[in-house]
Amino acid sequence: MKAKQKNLRIFEIEITNDDEFFAYMDKNLILLKDFFLLIHGHVSQEIKSYLEENGLCYKLASECKIKMPSKHNTNENRAIMEPKEPAKVSATKEPSIRIVSEKVKTLLIEQPIRSGREVIHEGDVTIFGRVNSASKVIAEGNVEVYGIIDGVVQCDGDYMIVQQLGKGHIIFNGDILDRDAFDGKAKKITYGKEGAVIKDLFETVNH
Repeated sequence: MKAKQKNLRIFEIEITNDDEFFAYMDKNLILLKDFFLLIHGHVSQEIKSYLEENGLCYKLASECKIKMPSKHNTNENRAIMEPKEPAKVSATKEPSIRIVSEKVKTLLIEQPIRSGREVIHEGDVTIFGRVNSASKVIAEGNVEVYGIIDGVVQCDGDYMIVQQLGKGHIIFNGDILDRDAFDGKAKKITYGKEGAVIKDLFETVNH
């Protein structure tokens, strides 16, 4: 017998409306297949069938007694299904002090990230190439991508710089960002009171 602890990426979903759930899942299905889903709220038979037919790994929170650590200490993400309301991140971030024996360096990648590759880094990541489809970048620090994002980029840092979002997906501090917020212009993503704040990187200021 062998037993080994693994870091599991979890997405918590709180269901308040079946139609909102199906719309959200259809939009983000490719992305969420990479996560273990912990589901809160009423789960109808239609929802159960949908999850099973799409091969999603999930557990009902009411049947699970595991004490979940806070979001800031794990790769845990949460999506709340509210009718006519977008998913939001907590309004504030608790101050914390982290002591490390050695400063984690920035990971610099100067070539495209090929399909099937997964990059996981504890610090900042800067990429000067395309993030191809079926590839993933997961960073605990800040992320800058100066190429088209066709894969998945997950950033748990204070900011992101995105040159262009193609067919990919971006998760910023637990928030799956809406593709409609990206119009082909370079964007700066930060953390505000209502969650992720997306602005043009080179904004024109009129005086």
